[in-house]
Amino acid sequence: MSKYNNNVIQMLYQYAPDYVSGEFIANQLHISRTTVKKNIDKLKEEGCEIESLNQRGHRLLSLPDKWYQGIVTSVLPEDIYFNHIEVFDTIESTQLVAKQKLVGNQDHFLILSNEQSKGKGRFNRPWDSAKGKGLWMSLVVRPHVSFDMITKFNLFIALGIRDAIQQYSNDEVSVKWPNDIYIGNQKVCGFLSEMVANNDGIEAVICGIGINMNHQADDFDEALHSIATSIRLHADEKINRYAFLATLIEQFDKRYQQFMTQPFSTIKEEYKNATNMWHRKLRFTENGTQFEGQALDIDDSGYLIVENEQTGELKKLMSADIDL
Repeated sequence: MSKYNNNVIQMLYQYAPDYVSGEFIANQLHISRTTVKKNIDKLKEEGCEIESLNQRGHRLLSLPDKWYQGIVTSVLPEDIYFNHIEVFDTIESTQLVAKQKLVGNQDHFLILSNEQSKGKGRFNRPWDSAKGKGLWMSLVVRPHVSFDMITKFNLFIALGIRDAIQQYSNDEVSVKWPNDIYIGNQKVCGFLSEMVANNDGIEAVICGIGINMNHQADDFDEALHSIATSIRLHADEKINRYAFLATLIEQFDKRYQQFMTQPFSTIKEEYKNATNMWHRKLRFTENGTQFEGQALDIDDSGYLIVENEQTGELKKLMSADIDL
């Protein structure tokens, strides 16, 4: 990709649907009009629908299903706390890249990719991350809190993701403790929080988020048809990826600030009301042991209180695999 592609597409996006002259772009970026034209032609080859007219200039009509770093940077709130944002076309895993880029800095940053070849969810399960269909990203934040706060972090962030998806879904969006997001009885999003810690507490949290955004039913493997869904399947039109990303980051930031300043008890009832696990038989897997029972409550530390159906024993779960 030309080093100016991101700047040119950012300007076209910023002024759309108006025309922008090649001379104006050249002057703003301190490049020649020939360089502008080469970048416009390259963007067209990538799938950007750009109308170019003599005496009027260029205007952006539509974008391909991919991320452009210039646009990502421009649509996020101005006061967002990321030190830097990196956008990739194809990588093995945003989570892996985020881990590698943690070394030697104290930055908050965002890794975003059009495709993951080896995306992973909780319990090291593979996550299908098809190009152009979803939102695959990892955010690195530096909360500097004690180890026991990671469970609460997941619960705050789950509400933020739920709230963002709900703004685009016609149907109710819910949370499966601790960090799966559902529409109806089908999963639309999963996220994975991994911490980097020292003796004093958590230095960084890497929050990997995978959201099925614009999948149609046929985009899922047949085995997933009954258990996976996308936002698009519950919306009236295709999801604008940049608008959705801006909404998601806004809601993530809102809940992250709550996490940093408020105890979980302040949002516990809200979280419980958003949860889809009550009054139903569930299968729990904890440390390789399975049992069936019901979820009864969530305590102020974010632990799930469950009852073993066979023994009547009450247990507090910090993390578990749960089948609805």
